[in-house]
Amino acid sequence: MRLKKKIQRIFNLILWGLLLTGVGILLGFADNKQNETICRSLHLNLNYGEADRLVTETDIDSLIHSVAGEVKGKPMVQINTEKIERVVSRNPYVANVYVYGTHTGDIYVDVFQREPVIRVITETNKNYYIGREGVLLPFHPDYPVRVLVASGAVPDSIIMKSARGGKWLPVDSVSSSPLLSDLFKLALFISHDPFLEAQVDQIYVNGQGDYELIPKVGDHVILLGDAEELGDKFSRLMAFYKQGLNQIGWNKYNVINIKYKNQVVCSKL
Repeated sequence: MRLKKKIQRIFNLILWGLLLTGVGILLGFADNKQNETICRSLHLNLNYGEADRLVTETDIDSLIHSVAGEVKGKPMVQINTEKIERVVSRNPYVANVYVYGTHTGDIYVDVFQREPVIRVITETNKNYYIGREGVLLPFHPDYPVRVLVASGAVPDSIIMKSARGGKWLPVDSVSSSPLLSDLFKLALFISHDPFLEAQVDQIYVNGQGDYELIPKVGDHVILLGDAEELGDKFSRLMAFYKQGLNQIGWNKYNVINIKYKNQVVCSKL
């Protein structure tokens, strides 16, 4: 009886050894096949969301080529997808990027572009965008974006920061400046209201630091004041538009002042 159990135990050990050896051989075969797989195609998928185009397939392809060369025809094992992701993500207009390969030899690059919500023009005519995430983006002269524009008393100092070597570099986030934070806050509020988004064309920062809104319809300026209590201010503006300007005409006044609480003060210049 003991001999029989011993023989059975030896048999089980031999069987498990054969199974593990077989699995190892199969895994090695699969690994060798994967190492031999050649990249047959590169697929670039650019998602712009609701934004105008700021980055192109040519831009992304150029970044990939700079770090990986010509990927088509190259063994898949030699293509570092993580390195491609890091390089593509350095493009300031790219919010997210995902790079992955398949066992069939396809490389997919999914790029999601940032969405500008406002264009800021400084006193010296330098242009920047602020993205929906509150990140400052460079202006692209070849691809102008149709967004709200802010100008006026906007000094270069709020856009640029000192860096080593005497160079000046753009700040990364609007949180570095109360003025940029206000402009971003205003842009988001306006973009979330269909009427305001259609009506407000520009934000002007006057010499007193107040925000003035330039509408697309009507020969007047909306004096907003600061960027606080926006819901209350725009609620009063909407009520005046419906109950006042619709009755007396949109060009009756030059200035509509909603700066002060519970008031709408209109005047002619």
